[in-house]
Amino acid sequence: MSELIQEGKITHWGLSEATEETIRRAHAVCPVTAIQNRYSMMARWYEALFPVLEELGIGYVAFSPMANGFLSGKYGKDTMFGGHEDYRSVMPQYQPENIERNRELLELLQNTAKEKNATSAQISLAWMLCKKPYLVPIPGTRRPERL
Repeated sequence: MSELIQEGKITHWGLSEATEETIRRAHAVCPVTAIQNRYSMMARWYEALFPVLEELGIGYVAFSPMANGFLSGKYGKDTMFGGHEDYRSVMPQYQPENIERNRELLELLQNTAKEKNATSAQISLAWMLCKKPYLVPIPGTRRPERL
């Protein structure tokens, strides 16, 4: 990566789903611009990396900020996904026992959204944007009407 930067072929580079050890090893060779890991209200295990990112001046690109649509509030316990071709059918947040367990978070999110005249998705993204200045959520969708 250092050679590509020196040759002017790239200006920045990053790592995906990186651990602290990997980040430190890579950064020692060539300064890392950003990492890309999963992060949402429901997937916060990478918060342990925040001090390292701050120390090294590295950004965090957060994929799946809506927890694969769960935090949008559009799916409930009766939602059926298309079997094995739809990966959400096996994701923990969509299993019936977990949907019930996570109902409290969704209700809080929906109530806050209603108070702020916003959507659950907007509140979820706003929460993330307020966490750290170097945190950039990258929500995605397969349907243009959801943009």
